[in-house]
Amino acid sequence: MMNLRSREKVVDNAQLAGRLCVDSVDLRAAHARHVATHGNLIPHAFMGDVLARAGACVVAGGAHSTDRRVELAGILATLEDAMAGGDRETCSVICISFVWDGEGEPFFAALRPLLGPRLESMVRT
Repeated sequence: MMNLRSREKVVDNAQLAGRLCVDSVDLRAAHARHVATHGNLIPHAFMGDVLARAGACVVAGGAHSTDRRVELAGILATLEDAMAGGDRETCSVICISFVWDGEGEPFFAALRPLLGPRLESMVRT
C-alpha cells in the first residue's frame, strides 16, 4: 500500500484534495459538494472549506473533541507535507487560502501553535 504522505513525488492540487479527503469525512463531503457545484476542483475555493473545517476542529469541545483533534492533526500533517512536496501552485494555494486567509479568523490564535514549521513560516502576523 502506498504511503499517503509520501514525499517521493510532487503533489498537485487534485492530489492534495484527495489526501485531505482521506483525513476528514467532512472534507470528503465538502469536496463532493464542491465538485458537484463547480464541475471541477477550484483549489482556492476548496481550501476555504479546509480552513473552515480546521477551525471547527480546533474549537471543538465536548464528547467529540478528541476525534476532532485527531482529524485536525491529519489535515495539518497533509498540508505540511504538501508544502514540502507540492508543486508551486499547490504551495501557493496552501499559503494564501489556508494560512493567510486563516490569519483573519477568530480561531487562528488556537490553530497557530499546531502548525508545522513550513506552515508557520508562511504566517505574516
